[in-house]
Amino acid sequence: MEDHANRTAAIADAYAAFLRLLDSEDKYGCVLFALSTLASEEIDIPSLYEGILAPAARELRCTFRNRPLCVWEEHVRTSILRTVLECCYPELIKARRQVATHQTKGSGIIVCPTEEYHELGARMAADLFTLQGFDVVFVGANTPQQDILDAVAVTSPVFVGVSVTSSYNLIPARRVIQQLVRLRTDKGAAFTIIAGGQAFTKDATLASSLGADVLALSYADICRFAEETPWYSH
Repeated sequence: MEDHANRTAAIADAYAAFLRLLDSEDKYGCVLFALSTLASEEIDIPSLYEGILAPAARELRCTFRNRPLCVWEEHVRTSILRTVLECCYPELIKARRQVATHQTKGSGIIVCPTEEYHELGARMAADLFTLQGFDVVFVGANTPQQDILDAVAVTSPVFVGVSVTSSYNLIPARRVIQQLVRLRTDKGAAFTIIAGGQAFTKDATLASSLGADVLALSYADICRFAEETPWYSH
């Protein structure tokens, strides 16, 4: 219990320190902070993503300027966070190799449906699935429906993740998921359809109502799915 409390406090302190750097738009400082925190083993990659980067991406107020963020500031912050993720990727691969060595749980695809331009959360999810042993193809924002289906046909994934941040994009998400279900039936494929993103946080039944098999909103959810997927050698 004490260890958990200490860890929670450490993440909260790290988040406050990181947010000050992000508020001042110090890209170099943000990258250095994330890398040094991982190097010191004070915080691991899942904690960095879920306890610091994801909350920072959702933060709508700049305490440095003491006012709500405007659009251009939100875009700058997103760009900084994307750079942090890219710089941390070698550390993620190192951590993955310690667990997986030459093994894999198969390939996965993560996409955002048409008109969904918020891809940072999907990118974090792709990294966390990678950490759990999957070879993930991150397609990203605003992907046309047919291109999603083509990508699935080419890569034969074990899962397809559909990420939705804005509730306005649940309709195209539903269309994509319905087409994935049809593709799975027609081709006899066995991939799992996973829904995730902020649009699903208020209603746990929404993902299944759209036709998804699994809802993944956290690293714990990703771990549970990974536990059901066997390893195999390359």
